[in-house]
Amino acid sequence: MSETMLRFQPRNHRRLRTLRRLAAALALTAAAPLAASAAQDEAGASFETTIEGAPEDLRDKLDLISELVKANRDYATTAALRRAARRDVDAFNNALQAAGYYAGAADFEVTTGEDGGPANVVFTITPGALFRVTGYNILYQDDAEGRPQTLEDAGIKTQGEADGASLRDQQERFLTYLWNNGYPGAEIITRRVLAEFEKAEAEAVFVFVSGPRARFGKPRIEGAENTDPTFIARLKTWEEGEDFDRAKMTAYTDRLRKTGIFSSVQVRAGQPEADGTAPIIVELQERKRRTIGLGVSYSTSEGPGGRIFFEHRNVFGNAENIRVELKGSKIEQSASVTGTRPWPKLGGEAFANAAFSNETTDAFDARSFEVSGGVSKKWLKDRLETRGAVAFETSRIRNFSTDARTFQDERNYFVSTPLSVIWDSEDDLLNPMKGFRASWNVTPYAGSDYFTQSEIGARGRVHFGENDVVTLAARMALGATIGSSFTDLPLNKRYYAGGGGSVRGYSYQEAGPLDADGDPLGGRSKIEGAFETRVKVMNNLQVAAFVDAGSVSTKSIPSFTDEYFVGYGGGLRYFSPIGPIRVDAAFPLDKRDSDSAFQIYIALGQPF
Repeated sequence: MSETMLRFQPRNHRRLRTLRRLAAALALTAAAPLAASAAQDEAGASFETTIEGAPEDLRDKLDLISELVKANRDYATTAALRRAARRDVDAFNNALQAAGYYAGAADFEVTTGEDGGPANVVFTITPGALFRVTGYNILYQDDAEGRPQTLEDAGIKTQGEADGASLRDQQERFLTYLWNNGYPGAEIITRRVLAEFEKAEAEAVFVFVSGPRARFGKPRIEGAENTDPTFIARLKTWEEGEDFDRAKMTAYTDRLRKTGIFSSVQVRAGQPEADGTAPIIVELQERKRRTIGLGVSYSTSEGPGGRIFFEHRNVFGNAENIRVELKGSKIEQSASVTGTRPWPKLGGEAFANAAFSNETTDAFDARSFEVSGGVSKKWLKDRLETRGAVAFETSRIRNFSTDARTFQDERNYFVSTPLSVIWDSEDDLLNPMKGFRASWNVTPYAGSDYFTQSEIGARGRVHFGENDVVTLAARMALGATIGSSFTDLPLNKRYYAGGGGSVRGYSYQEAGPLDADGDPLGGRSKIEGAFETRVKVMNNLQVAAFVDAGSVSTKSIPSFTDEYFVGYGGGLRYFSPIGPIRVDAAFPLDKRDSDSAFQIYIALGQPF
């Protein structure tokens, strides 16, 4: 059983006995006046409180812990007021010791107001010197060999701070060192400080029980009904027989949780066996294996849209996941099947995908089929992800723009190797409040043509005001195509701008050059940027104003001198239990004859 109370022990016991006798004498001499003042008061009276002499670093804290400063109630008699003041003095003395003022003391005086005015309570703080810890002693209440005997042995540096928070932190860091270096049963017993009043110095004493030194044993799996126990064991982050390290056990717990197949994961070390190995007890509760979900959206340019998905987790007992998704809108209908499986030795997962899509836009009609497979791995506490894949796709494209092609239909075949690096520290998919996301994708294509496309994107946000009442959010995206001319680049591989996920205020794909019939031409490169201000007007309601801009170019690399298309507008975000429901109205800044006067967008989730 651990104890976190700071025990204070003066080294000079004779001085302590003298102080105790003096305190008893003062209590006896003060008893009669207090009784008299209590008898004199028959009616309640208001009061004023002053704290004098408090160190600068404790002034605010003393105000917060004082019963009288907070003035949450009145007191019927002066005796009651004095009792409250004594409670405050006890709290002040504890605060002084906790802050390292071991010789400090607090006192008070109560004076009755003149002519029935409010009473005055004046606290006097005599802090004394701020003590420094000049030595740290590690004591164990059990026997074992090879344990660290000093903070330095555990790599813990100190600055001599004598406050309770610093001492607690140092003791907990030492405990963590024990846990991470072979002692799974280590516990904090107590801590105390031995003070030298004449020198304003002290020594800290930390007391522990370490338990026997242990090595990692085999996992013992409990609660796995549909999951293969050997798969759970393969996810472990240690080798059997190596010294116990709680950090590795914590990493193992995180790895199990991130499979997504368990609703509860508890991992702990069992009692070490005769050979010194400690079994790792893994207690699991599995999630339901199947999920069905749906979503809807609407925009004036793309019409109503929706999606429905079915997800089956832990299909064969090794955390395999299969997801079937159907999407539909006026401009695109698609069906996809995605499968993933953890790859413990890699520290990542393998994935495969098959998808069919039918696109019907003003720029082209296309039917495409693609299959792909690859691996991914996460780094730096899962914030950095790298992905690599091999894909095959074929498309049949019908072009309605005579400016873009000299023929009407084409069939394309491509083999590609998409590579991605993604940094993602966002805290929520639909309504991120913290962190940012940045990505870099490179995809070389070979087959009907040879070219490489590269895209860079980033988004983030900052907050201001109480309870983050104001949010400033921004995003940017750049795309480039190298190795193919504009006329040879397939229409469904060109970059386009415009629409709810691009430049709001313009119709889908139409924030760029148009042909003689008003149809989008697309380009080999693109630039997009957006800035949005969100203000919370109620707990569950937010208003937003935004500016989006974008440009597409026939040049291979984005040119910042090309014509930009700018949209602006505003909207509402209602924070529902399933995520923010977004309604935006947007307008083109420089409206062309072919552009609509405005666009409306309704969707689930923040735009970025």
